[in-house]
Parts: sequence; C-alpha cells; structure tokens
Amino acid sequence: MQFSGGINKDNSNTNSLETSDFGDNTNNNSQKDYNIKANDSSVEGENKVENIGVAVFKYDKLVGELTALETMAFLSIRNKVDRFLVSIPDPLDDNKYLDIYITPKNSTNVQIDTSNSSPYIKINCNFTAQIYSMTDNSEYLSSEILDIISNSCNKYLESMFLDYLYKSSKNLKSDINGFGIFASKNFLTTNDFENYDWPECYKNAFFDVNIDTSVKSAMLISET
Repeated sequence: MQFSGGINKDNSNTNSLETSDFGDNTNNNSQKDYNIKANDSSVEGENKVENIGVAVFKYDKLVGELTALETMAFLSIRNKVDRFLVSIPDPLDDNKYLDIYITPKNSTNVQIDTSNSSPYIKINCNFTAQIYSMTDNSEYLSSEILDIISNSCNKYLESMFLDYLYKSSKNLKSDINGFGIFASKNFLTTNDFENYDWPECYKNAFFDVNIDTSVKSAMLISET
C-alpha cells in the first residue's frame, strides 16, 4: 500500500496552487519557488495556510517529499486541483518568464499496458489557460502568438510531469498516484493481479505524457 499526505501549516480545503511572484512580471527567478518544500515557502493558500509540499509514504514508512512543482503534477494527475499557476519560459524572449494560470479541462486519462513486467503508463491531460502576468505587449493577444505560448506550455508541463513520474517510480518507488487501480483492470482475477506484483513492477515503469493546453487570453490585458 502506498499513500501520501499533504504538508500544511493548518488544515486547508483549498484546491489551488499558487507558486509564483504574481506582482512582478519581469521576475526571471520565479522558477526558484518550484524546488521548495513545505515550511520553506512564504506562499499561502486562499485561506491563509501554506499549501505546498506532499509527504510520500510507502506502507508506514516516510520515503520522501515532493516539491511545489512535483505537487502540482501529483494533484493534476489525481484530478485534485481546480487550478494552478506556473511560470514558463517566454517563447518570444529567452530572458523572461510568463505566469500562466492553468485550469483542468476534463479528467486525466490514464492507460496502462501490463503485457510485461515493465508497465507502460500513458497519461493524457487537457487544460485551458490564461496569461496571468506579462509585459505590455499587445502582440501576445494575437491567435498566432497564443498558439505559440500554448505549445510552449505543453512542452513545459510534459517535462514537469515526466520528471515527477520517474521520481515516483525510480527514486521513491511508490505508486502514490494509485495507478495500480487502472492496472488491475487488465487482469481477470485478483490473484492474477497480485501475482503480477504491481508495487515491484512499478519501479520499472515507463511513462508517456501528452499535454494539450489551450491558452485563450490574457487575464490582465485586453485590446482596446
């Protein structure tokens, strides 16, 4: 049995994750927040409690902790987050980042091939998004530029998800996302699934992540 626990200063019901310096759209160091863990951050949830970090357990043993960025991936795959904010490299300026507010469009689709002892896990996620902060440049509002930003966002999130997933299997060796539930559907009986030894096989898992993000508009800037 594998499970996880959130790390908060107080109990929280908020399902949003905000990890960027919202007020500074020229902040090139915003990515630094994504490597922090619980109790290391000044970021707070909507009801004034810290909302970053997940403790990872395998059986009753603590095996590790997720950073803010890994927590976003974890909650997204489990369909447990309403929205989250990420800073992606600006595709039009290598020296800047864009804060993108992302909202899941539908539930994550998970498909698992258990034909051998190295399960192949394919994940598809669809998001809608808005630019949260940016420079005063109207070209970001064109459909062509929004498509470029959408593609950049897709690549960023795919890399983020893959890094997290391989950490869970190779480093933590714990199926904290509960993929075993999907894998069990490939077996006729409970005994067949138990004989497959999912916890052991998960350590050898391969992942394929496909992200489809549609950046619709900017939240703070509109054409006049």
